[in-house]
Order: sequence, then C-alpha cells, then structure tokens
Amino acid sequence: NEVGRRFPKAWLRRIADFPGVLRLFELMSSNQNRFVTTPEGFSLAINPLLHSNLLASDGLAGYEPDLRRVIMRLTRPGMVAYDIGANVGVFSFLFWSIVRQGDGLVYAFEPEPNNIACFEQTLAKNSCPGVKLFKQAVGRKPGREQFDRRGGAFSGRLVGQSASYVPTHNISLVETTSIDALVLEQGYRPPDIVKIDVEGNEGLVLEGMMRVMQQFHPVILCEIHAHLGDAGERVLKLLSMNGYGISDLHGAGVDVADDKDQRVPSYIIAVGH
Repeated sequence: NEVGRRFPKAWLRRIADFPGVLRLFELMSSNQNRFVTTPEGFSLAINPLLHSNLLASDGLAGYEPDLRRVIMRLTRPGMVAYDIGANVGVFSFLFWSIVRQGDGLVYAFEPEPNNIACFEQTLAKNSCPGVKLFKQAVGRKPGREQFDRRGGAFSGRLVGQSASYVPTHNISLVETTSIDALVLEQGYRPPDIVKIDVEGNEGLVLEGMMRVMQQFHPVILCEIHAHLGDAGERVLKLLSMNGYGISDLHGAGVDVADDKDQRVPSYIIAVGH
C-alpha cells in the first residue's frame, strides 16, 4: 500500500491495464482496510492502496471542498438524498449527517466490489439506519450490463454506448437499475437531492430518471466526464428539456445553447422550475 501510494494515479491506470494486474493489486491489498474519521464524525472504511486519494486530505475536509459546501448548503433535514456513484460513501454520510435530523433517507448506489466492501464496513461501524446501499449501477433501465473496471475503485463505469470506449479485459457484469424504476415502479421515496458521479455515464442516469425529474424536480449535482464518455452538451440538454436551470458550483449560470464541451463546468448544479 505504501509503495502503491507513491505512484501517480495515471501510472496506476496504465499498469492496471495489463491482464491480471488489477486483480493482483486487490489481492495484495485485501484485508488491509483502515478507518478514517470524516468531518461529521463517522468512521469511514477505506483501502489505503485503492483509495489513496482519500488519505491526502486532513480528515477528508479538503476532499472536493466545493462540492461539500454545496451539499451542506442545499441539503435540509428530512430530505431524501440519492448518491449515485457513491464509492465508499464520503458524501453519502455527509448527506446522512444532515437529513437524519428529520425522517430523511440516503439511497447510495455503488457497483464496484471493493467500494461495496468498504461501504458495508462503514455501515457496520456506525449507526446509520437511514442509509441504504444498493449494490447496483444506475442507468437507463434495470438489468445486467458490462462494467469497465479499468480505472479501479474510483473510475469504474458502465460501458454503455460510448463511441470513446476502448475494449479492455477488466470487464464484469453488474446489476443495473434506473431511478424511474425504483421510484415509480418499486415505490421507493423520490429524491429531493441527487448527486451523480458516474465516470462518463451521466446521460444514461438522466435518461433513466426523466419521469422523476418531470414529476418531482429534485436538485441535481452532476459531475461531467466529457473525456470519458457523454458529451457535456448532452447532459445539459437533458436537464434543460426537463425545465432545469443550470449553474456551476460557484453559482455562475451555464449557457445550454453552448455546445462546446470545453466550456461545460466539471460539476454542475441543476435546479428544477
């Protein structure tokens, strides 16, 4: 773990592309999970090799600070928060620290096995009765789809229909669901606020929650990964056509008519009208 943390992340990605190397990393670092304390006081399980970037910040307070501030500003007690692409739960448990003061819930979605193992250890360590982990990827519809694990524990993604996808041996089948199916067919509580971080599958997630957006208008915080899959302008158009106003994390408005991806912020806030 200590040696692996000294390699730049880009190098680790390249190394992991060789057959069997990712699995070797997982075997070498298995059963070495440790707990770090979040700013909200939760004991969060991480793997020091696979989640080394979570050790770079003092108590996680410096991990994606702009997103953290926006979540704290927009989330209210009693809300239902959906964390899509929850990873080990850094923001799931931030949501829970706020919504638990009412009858709020957190639905966290994560298909990557190493992240699931850490998330489950965190749930066992802390009292979080309103946090539910779905061991699924979120997309257009329920089913089973190919999941690309090339990027390891932080960059797994559904293969989807992306023209930029390059075949790799690090592929597995995962269960998928959609937000429309969960809410409108299975009866789960609709979201008040949604965080989406799915490594280029943003469009797939939004296409699978069109009816929820139209009916319930949740606030959406979405990371844009134009270099990995969906064009940023596709995400903006899906939100705009459902009546959402869009800004970056600092409140500056985003021009939906601008189809140049380089001008799309890396993270956007979408608020329904």
